[in-house]
Amino acid sequence: MAAPTKLISDLGALVNRYIEVLGAAVKFGGAAIWYGVRGIFNRRIYPRHDLIVHMDYTGARSTPIMVLLGFLVGASLVIQTTPSIARYGPAELVAGVVGVSVLRTLGPLLAAIIFAGRVGAGFTAELGTMAVSEEILALDTMGIHPVGYLVAPRFLAAVLMLPACTVLFDLSALIGGYLAGTMQFNISHESWMDVTKQFVNLSNFTFGLAKSVVFAIIITLVCCYKGFTVRGSGMEVGRATMQAIVISLILIIFSDFVMSMVYNFLSKLGIVE
Repeated sequence: MAAPTKLISDLGALVNRYIEVLGAAVKFGGAAIWYGVRGIFNRRIYPRHDLIVHMDYTGARSTPIMVLLGFLVGASLVIQTTPSIARYGPAELVAGVVGVSVLRTLGPLLAAIIFAGRVGAGFTAELGTMAVSEEILALDTMGIHPVGYLVAPRFLAAVLMLPACTVLFDLSALIGGYLAGTMQFNISHESWMDVTKQFVNLSNFTFGLAKSVVFAIIITLVCCYKGFTVRGSGMEVGRATMQAIVISLILIIFSDFVMSMVYNFLSKLGIVE
């Protein structure tokens, strides 16, 4: 009789612990968004210079890897899919496949994964080190809100810069696909452009940008929250960084699935093309 009771008790304690963590994470995210928006108009929340520094770190310094990987993804996508498409129809149809897949899904998703690995891990490591060395506690003691001072500029910078990085990734992938298609498979420039215009709509691009904003929110809040909650020695910082990236990737892919389902539903209603 004791075994089932203990099992139910342990299960209830586990569920209760996860609910507490979820509640704390939601509260943390709400504070980050609130202070991020307020900080635009109130310079006392965080220095304006911090926002520019984080925009440089998250955006400008991510440009080379976004451009390089975007170009390679677009070129490899054309090289791998064109032979299969050519078996059943004109090879130039690959232009439409690349345009829609890159703008709607691959661009935002891969850019977010790169962003999480490069920027999100840095956020967790920085804030985790500050938490272990009690710098965050010192800010709170001085009357400075730690979330507003440390997380809000990172949050705002990521929300602004990940869509910009996604645009660069998309553009590089389309250029890479175009060069691979025209040079490797002798598809004419006119055919490539005609097919692209037929398949690609503005809604594909705007939907991809909307995804990137959601991904930026997920990455920043998860990685900053894991950094804030580090306790113990410096070894815990590495463990928290690993957990933050894993959770971010799971939530990114899951949210991509949900938003794709919503897009298809809206497409059936004729709201989007």
